[in-house]
Amino acid sequence: MKRLDFSKPHILRNEKEYDAAVAEMDALVDRHPPAGSREYDRLEFLSVLVEAYDEEHHVMGATATPQAVVEFLLEQQGMTRANLASVLGGRSRVSEFFSGRRPLSLSQIKKLRQLLNVPADVLLGDSDV
Repeated sequence: MKRLDFSKPHILRNEKEYDAAVAEMDALVDRHPPAGSREYDRLEFLSVLVEAYDEEHHVMGATATPQAVVEFLLEQQGMTRANLASVLGGRSRVSEFFSGRRPLSLSQIKKLRQLLNVPADVLLGDSDV
């Protein structure tokens, strides 16, 4: 694995450098470097660079639809769409929401926010903004 050259320090400039930094971080983590070692310091340095790149280029949820967010959270919590029938007002409402035929109402967003512990703004679709 080729290490990134930081003899002249710089931020990660592109996906190629980002991927190289992540690969190097993975390798370093696997070696469990002791705190204070050169490898540990390098791992921390790369972590800062990767986090900064992620915040600028990989915004979480920026392109996720409300349906994708709900589907993901259901999976993470071991639930299925059937668990939403009482929250959304019946199985047909669940189906209409996931097919994109019906946006969530304010009442449904509040209930989903509570059930799935999700910020309400990620449940708003483009048509709701």
